[in-house]
Amino acid sequence: MVLFENHYELLNLFEKFQGLKTRDEQAESMELADHAGIVMTTLDKGIKSLDNIDEFFQYVHTVGASHTQIPGFKKDNFGKIKEPFLYAVRETLQERYTTNIEVIYKITIDFIIDTLVEGYEKALQCQENAVSSTED
Repeated sequence: MVLFENHYELLNLFEKFQGLKTRDEQAESMELADHAGIVMTTLDKGIKSLDNIDEFFQYVHTVGASHTQIPGFKKDNFGKIKEPFLYAVRETLQERYTTNIEVIYKITIDFIIDTLVEGYEKALQCQENAVSSTED
């Protein structure tokens, strides 16, 4: 939920969340909570797949590509998950959250974000190529 609290404009990308104008409405929305959970589960699955790098790239590129279907979505939006993700890790680990852990998770989330952007850009390029080939 921190993602949407810090970046209210992201709610406007999703038709079903556009009516959530106040923090109370956002906090009470089960759909928004579910979506926030999906975002965090996606990041978790990406991290867990790092031991099989081919699986990691396939999964994260697919997630990135899926965002081309969201009208108005920009690749820079992926970076907005960094601070909420680090906040969630910090809250989860509490006293176990050390400087070393922070560095590791920053590198990890940056890698995931870069890979999401790659998937998004590749999908956009494929869409542009498909359009230009039908115009020829």
